[in-house]
Amino acid sequence: MASSLALLELLQQLFKRHYRQDKAFDKYQIKFLKKFQNISNDEEEAALLKECSKQLSAIPNALEDKLSEGRFISRHSIRQLRQVASLSNSIKSKLNDMQNSAAYSVIEHQVELNDLIKIYQKAVIELSQRSMQSDCDNKNDVAFINKELQQVILELDIGESHVKDLEKLRIKICNEDDHSQLPYHCLQVIKLIIKSTREERTASRHFLYMLNDNLSEFYSNFSKTLSSTEAGFVQQKETFISIESNAQLLKQQSEEIQDLAQLRAHIKNYVSEVQHVITAQEKKKEQKFRHKFQSMVRQIKKLQNETQSYQKTLKQQNKQLHVDFLTKISNRAAWSERLEIEMLRFKTYQKRLNIAIIDIDNFKRINDNFGHLAGDKVLHVIAQTLQKSIRKNDYIARFGGEEFTLLLPEITEQQSAYVLNKLRERIKNIPFKFKNDQLSITVSIGYTSFCESDDTEIAFERADNALYQAKHKGRDQVVYGEPNIKVFDKVQ
Repeated sequence: MASSLALLELLQQLFKRHYRQDKAFDKYQIKFLKKFQNISNDEEEAALLKECSKQLSAIPNALEDKLSEGRFISRHSIRQLRQVASLSNSIKSKLNDMQNSAAYSVIEHQVELNDLIKIYQKAVIELSQRSMQSDCDNKNDVAFINKELQQVILELDIGESHVKDLEKLRIKICNEDDHSQLPYHCLQVIKLIIKSTREERTASRHFLYMLNDNLSEFYSNFSKTLSSTEAGFVQQKETFISIESNAQLLKQQSEEIQDLAQLRAHIKNYVSEVQHVITAQEKKKEQKFRHKFQSMVRQIKKLQNETQSYQKTLKQQNKQLHVDFLTKISNRAAWSERLEIEMLRFKTYQKRLNIAIIDIDNFKRINDNFGHLAGDKVLHVIAQTLQKSIRKNDYIARFGGEEFTLLLPEITEQQSAYVLNKLRERIKNIPFKFKNDQLSITVSIGYTSFCESDDTEIAFERADNALYQAKHKGRDQVVYGEPNIKVFDKVQ
């Protein structure tokens, strides 16, 4: 009896460990335990145990296969996850620990799978966050490229027939919300540039061909004139020989003629004949030379007109290269050239030179709230106001974006401050109106004076730092960047 109770407890523990391995056997073991508790002799016990053994043998033993398959899948998953280079060091460390562990039991294997799932969750979160950050960075990059593309378009030197198309494309880029369209717009800009370049090249080739034809014709006429002149010299020589021959004949006849009156008449006729020959020849030569000369003059004038026309076109193109398309004032390329000239003059003659950087305050808000066309209008109006408000020997240019640069030669720091504050107030008082909203736009200005040890970059950086201080102090201000070395004390 005691052994039967011990066997019953053992079977209960074994059945508990086997629970949920097979649904049919789980139902059977409940019935088995009830029957086992009610057996009365050894024969019934042996028969019941034999029945239970038969039920157990009917259950497929797939646990080991499933565990092996699970281990293979988990190891494969760990290897794949370790190949992701952007994972954090903590996740990589956990994956290395799991790679070296060896789960034996079902519970250990279950724990390993749970840990692997948690690592996957962390990896997904990390990669998702990085993806969001990457998307944000991409958007910032695209916005920067968009802005730079617009600036490039404004500085493009393109044929007059394509200017309107290029401006339409720039406005479309300004208002484009779909960043994926940016490559398409870039392609359109490139196509316009190629088309304009081809037309320009065709026009240049046409001019060169025409120049070559005119020069060839001029050379041909000149050669003909030279040949004609040489032929005239030959004819003139023949005339002189004829005159000399007639002179010899006259001499011979004069010796034979005895009558003085007859001799006089003979000489008179000879002289008249010589004069007639010479006059006719000179007249013919003069008419021929005049005709050739007039033809050459016409050819030269035609060539001169064509050359002047081409020079005018080149000058106009060169001017366009140095003018900002949007604001119609000097662009950055023109600024760089002028700055070098003024810097050389400053070093040579030791005359005062001041540089200022003017930046429109909160310009991004204008674009965001009222659109890029409104921003373009603000840039144009402010640029024209600055251009009209400075002296003739001052120099203003659009440096880029909403930033302008200004050269103020031959005035002191205090005089520059007065001029710049006057410009700041004038811009502040411009009555801008967008979408029925009255708007006051301000600028911040940083400026400095050149000193002997400066180059253009050092002075520009000092003015730029002064501009940063003006922005930091609340905008709508003029701030002076103090040089480390004194500027020239005397304006010469």
